[in-house]
Amino acid sequence: MKIKGIIFDFDGLILDTETAEVHIWEKVFDHFQLTFPLERYLDYIGSATDNRFVQDIMREMSLSNDQIRLALELYDHFTLTSGPFDNPREGVVNTIQTGKALNLRLAIASNSHRDWVSGHLQNLKLDHVFDPVCTRDQVSHSKPHPEIYDLVLEKWRLPPSEVIAFEDSPSGIQAAKNAGIFCIAVPNPLTQKLPLDKADRIYASFNDINLRELIENFES
Repeated sequence: MKIKGIIFDFDGLILDTETAEVHIWEKVFDHFQLTFPLERYLDYIGSATDNRFVQDIMREMSLSNDQIRLALELYDHFTLTSGPFDNPREGVVNTIQTGKALNLRLAIASNSHRDWVSGHLQNLKLDHVFDPVCTRDQVSHSKPHPEIYDLVLEKWRLPPSEVIAFEDSPSGIQAAKNAGIFCIAVPNPLTQKLPLDKADRIYASFNDINLRELIENFES
């Protein structure tokens, strides 16, 4: 079967917002002389939460509503002034460029909101690369439900057997598999700690991927 398209997750895969976000939350919690509970955060990676669970954790740690509002303001401030959001993950741009050179369709399927994804794609100068860019604003169910992957397939009018997905988290992998798509995991420093065994293949880095060879082997 010939591969005609590649679907990429965004957060944690193209741009490692997840590791950067942990560093930001650690700074916020430190402001209140608290330790950010990383293990609990890991349970929510890849899910569409809008960080509501972090607010729940703050309440459990006895922060007042005023303190929580201040914490969210600090989070927004640190996010706006944080450098780690400026650079894509190592090797991912080369993988994307190889996909274009192979005349493959490229899409985004993200649990994040469109403004977030589109803004970062523009900053990375990748906003012209993907069509479509599908985000949580367009679906009723977030990953691990397959709806967002089904939406890309519908727009492309392709069967799942002609598509490969790249993901970094268990919920994203499950979403791709639920849609019947061959899924490759490329975890970041955080998600490498999570169970990724449902992926069809796992690579430590995009630098380890020879996309042309991978697709030739898949099609043969």
